[in-house]
Amino acid sequence: MVQAFAYSTLALTVTLAVSRPRIGLRVRFSPGSAALLGVLLLLLSRLLTLHDLVTSAQIQWRPLLSLTCIMVMTGVVQEVGAFERLACRIEAYARATSTARAFTVVFALALVVPSLLNNDSAILLLTPLVVALTRRLHPRQPRLTEAFAFAVFLAPGVAPLVVSNPMNMIVAQYAGVGFNAYAAVMAPISLAGALVTYLVLRLCFKKLLATPLAAAPPVDLAPRHPAERPALALLLVVFLAYPITVALGGQIWMVTLGGAVASLLLARHHDVAPARKLAGHVSVDILVFFWGVFLVVVGLQHVGVVDRLTALYQSAPAGSAAQLGLIGVSSALGSAVIDNHPMALLNMMALGAHGNSRPLLAALVGGDIGPRLLPIGSLAGLLWMDLLRKSGVRIGVGRFVQLGTLVLIPTLALSLVLLAFG
Repeated sequence: MVQAFAYSTLALTVTLAVSRPRIGLRVRFSPGSAALLGVLLLLLSRLLTLHDLVTSAQIQWRPLLSLTCIMVMTGVVQEVGAFERLACRIEAYARATSTARAFTVVFALALVVPSLLNNDSAILLLTPLVVALTRRLHPRQPRLTEAFAFAVFLAPGVAPLVVSNPMNMIVAQYAGVGFNAYAAVMAPISLAGALVTYLVLRLCFKKLLATPLAAAPPVDLAPRHPAERPALALLLVVFLAYPITVALGGQIWMVTLGGAVASLLLARHHDVAPARKLAGHVSVDILVFFWGVFLVVVGLQHVGVVDRLTALYQSAPAGSAAQLGLIGVSSALGSAVIDNHPMALLNMMALGAHGNSRPLLAALVGGDIGPRLLPIGSLAGLLWMDLLRKSGVRIGVGRFVQLGTLVLIPTLALSLVLLAFG
């Protein structure tokens, strides 16, 4: 009975976070409120205790602080208009060359931006950009918007850096996997997977990308904001500071906190935007979701779910290619069905830190790639679908699954092979 209640709570939390149902005329569930409800139900059932809340805070405060700081830095870059100017430059490049080359630029951008910031921030920044771009380039070809949108969503794949995915930060912090150790293994895997993804998308959209461009007036770049170059330079400094700080014994949150403070000072000096508007770029709801879903998974741990997952992973020889494959495939399928955040946390508790980070990295590979299979697999996927729907672009679940499967199978296989034998 207790196990059924814990399972039902996870299912309810994920369902409410995904569907966001409305209660009455003014109240709508969000991922954060769904997670809070799940935590409340587990507290009332005594599957969670005060000790669990304290332990969760001790584990999560650093990655959540880092994520908050990255949101602040992203907000400042967005407010100075850097991405609007970038969209104009890509349009001008497309008109001087071809749609296919513009697609390549967008794909590369969708690979770099999540690596420096994080996947959720990249979706927020790049999805509106490509919708506006393709409608100017090809107003009578809505399917081209679909092609560029899929490039934005599918390009990231395996997170090359710890900071590229919020859950990777939490898991790495828990297991003691350092920034440099993570990047040394995962960055090459990420690049290889991105190349495969690019080739699959170019083949799928080959005819569309050959469509002639629509006539349009010359592209006029908006005046550059005085803070644009300093803000972008600051992002570069923060990126370069990650490995250096870790090598010197520091931690990621110290770098992101310093970057956020510097961004706010920069914004104030150049009068970029009011502090309240910059604070609006911090998604408290997403932060609450990460905190809450962690506790929901702790409740599942108390009823033996983690033990069963551990037994499954231990059915293959420890550290073998077979075990890494089992972990990666199970994580991918689990992430696609119940969302990659709770699945990553279940894997984190099932695998722990035993001196060998490869099984944990296999779980992260599966968790990063699995959401390509179903929209509910990640918050980034849900956010992407929601942004497209608000822009009048509708991508059906069938189309999502079809294209996602074509990309997932080769990238997951290649990534796990490289992890096992690299």
